[in-house]
Amino acid sequence: KGLYLMINGVINVYKEVGYTSRDAVSKLTGILRQRKIGHTGTLDPAAEGVLPMCIGKATKLCELLTDHKKQYIAVIKFGIATDTEDVTGEIIEETSFSDDWYEEKLTEDNLSMVILGFVGKQLQTPPMYSAKRVGGKRLYELAREGKVIERKPCEITIYDIEIKNIDLPNREATIVVDCSKGTYIRTLCKDIGNELGCKAAMKSLLRTKTGEFCLENSYKLGDIEKLVKENRISEIIIPIEEVFKNLRRVDVGGYASVLLENGGIIRAEAISPDFHSLQPQDGEKFRMYNDEGEFKAVYSYNGEINAFKIDKMF
Repeated sequence: KGLYLMINGVINVYKEVGYTSRDAVSKLTGILRQRKIGHTGTLDPAAEGVLPMCIGKATKLCELLTDHKKQYIAVIKFGIATDTEDVTGEIIEETSFSDDWYEEKLTEDNLSMVILGFVGKQLQTPPMYSAKRVGGKRLYELAREGKVIERKPCEITIYDIEIKNIDLPNREATIVVDCSKGTYIRTLCKDIGNELGCKAAMKSLLRTKTGEFCLENSYKLGDIEKLVKENRISEIIIPIEEVFKNLRRVDVGGYASVLLENGGIIRAEAISPDFHSLQPQDGEKFRMYNDEGEFKAVYSYNGEINAFKIDKMF
């Protein structure tokens, strides 16, 4: 059976079509034989792409990584509306416009104009078929019971939308979307269709980026299983400190190292030699290392008390 190492870190998983993000966590739990695993932002069963998984002590990063900016490639199918806002759902409306209508409306110029209206900060109403909880129940559970309830619009930001391709014969368009967390691309596709005047549903969705994690260096569960068998899993584990590589490093020794181990407040003078060259900004976060050079925590500097306070302990 081999010896199983306790893993603490992040694996950039490529979730394939056909199962939920929860299923992906269960599968990875089986592959790594490690209980503590969390994902960083739901992908629908029909969607695929980047889904970083936090393992062991790194599960404390889940929330932080979910907050990141995301990028998707989506295919919009024009001419239909469905109950799930994507093509997996029941068609609730079809628009029977002629080819001429599409030739006139589904042009690069016209679609660009429509899309431009969706860039920026806005309120978006989450779809009924979504994992959002309302009163302790997930919306999709209520939707399956045939209930439609009032949903509160959420504030999202769409940073950029680019048209990759327009396929006129199939009445489809492919777009690349850069957006904040909590953005439903299905809803965006539906809204673009409404704005164009012909209804639309999302045909496919690929997440290409979550923060720093991209498609190029993501691994399918089958690849991960193979690496475990070959004892090469460490090659793809991203250490926790790597996630904070943009923060400055502080090494503490002596009594400050004891304080660090316990998440205590560390006064600036306890980091005396480094402190003046650091010139920390109020609220700035730092990677903290103990006297053995091990990464222990993220601290933030508090100018008022001239000390470092715990942010997250690992």
